[in-house]
Amino acid sequence: MNRKKAFLAAITVLLCFLAACSSKSKDQSIRADSTETSPPALDVNTSAVIERSTSRSVEVVGSLVAEDEVTVSSQASGNLAEITVDLGSSVRNGQVIARIDQRELMLKVDQAEGTLHQAEARLGIKRGEKFDPQKQTDVRMAFAALERARYDLNASRSLAESGDISRQQLDVYQKTVDQAEARYQAALENVRNLEAIVEEKRAALDLAKKQLSDTEIHSPISGVVKEKSASRGEYLQPGKPIVTIVQIDPLRLRADIPEYAAASVQTGQTMTLTVEAFPQRTFTGRVVHIGPSLNEQTRALTVEAQVSNPNNLLRPGMFAKSNLITSKDAMAIMVPRRAVQAIAGLNKLFVIDNGRVIERIVKIGATDGDLVEVLEGVKTGETVATSNLDKLQDGSIVNAGK
Repeated sequence: MNRKKAFLAAITVLLCFLAACSSKSKDQSIRADSTETSPPALDVNTSAVIERSTSRSVEVVGSLVAEDEVTVSSQASGNLAEITVDLGSSVRNGQVIARIDQRELMLKVDQAEGTLHQAEARLGIKRGEKFDPQKQTDVRMAFAALERARYDLNASRSLAESGDISRQQLDVYQKTVDQAEARYQAALENVRNLEAIVEEKRAALDLAKKQLSDTEIHSPISGVVKEKSASRGEYLQPGKPIVTIVQIDPLRLRADIPEYAAASVQTGQTMTLTVEAFPQRTFTGRVVHIGPSLNEQTRALTVEAQVSNPNNLLRPGMFAKSNLITSKDAMAIMVPRRAVQAIAGLNKLFVIDNGRVIERIVKIGATDGDLVEVLEGVKTGETVATSNLDKLQDGSIVNAGK
């Protein structure tokens, strides 16, 4: 009996020992597994999401075109005696660029002047003198005779009333007045006819001078000769093109604004642009014209900006990349550019909340120096990681620093 009790006691001790060992091994295994699944916290630098004013702009592409382009044509007929410009020549507004042979037209001017002098001599006036019909000799003599006849008629009426002369004699005086009135009107009419002839001759002289002046071809704008269409000695008819001139200072930038930005476009806004010929230089323009409607195919609004070109570096036809500044003081949510990670066409940030990482897909906007605008995905006051981004993932535990 004692042996049986001793045996049972030994069995009980052995089972307790084995249970204790199993529990200890299980605890050690759990602690080991816990150690393997909980890596140490990662140190990261952080930055606060801020709101600040920034300029908003729209990136567009466009072409430079000439402010004005004029084809200068001949207004007179004749041989082209002289042309003073060629392809690429700079010209000023009003500059004489060509002359047609003037000899025949100069003779016509002399002839018109002689005819005018003759007409003025017949009228009794000097060149440039103001004409007064009442001062002409024939008119003055006819008017004096009319005044004498009127005086005699008035005197005869008094005599007729007193019976000193007969009624027939009074009628004679009346006829004398009527005849004098007719002669006076005829003299006036003759003078007016002569005056009309003088005016006709003056107009003929002015026309001859105009035709002579038309032999000098002037540039209507300041610019550069784009094309030369006539040569010295060539016979020109009115309307024959001689040169084409383009104005290149200022130029026009013609660009298409996307539909989403069309409502924010206004005249006077600034456009900055670059061209491939001068990649390191930035040029500035000002919106001067806005199209009345959007293009039905492209759904874009055409605008024109005036671009200063004092050194003629820019040329019509150049392709330009430009930014239209739609607002200079718009409020925007900004984060450091180094906080944004771009993967597979998506942009994401890592927001830090109580030492844990929250991954956010965000929509990026304009860049301002070292900052970038976030249109969607974060809000002001949140904290984002700016270092070790390639080691972070949603749910990571971090030690946030500055």
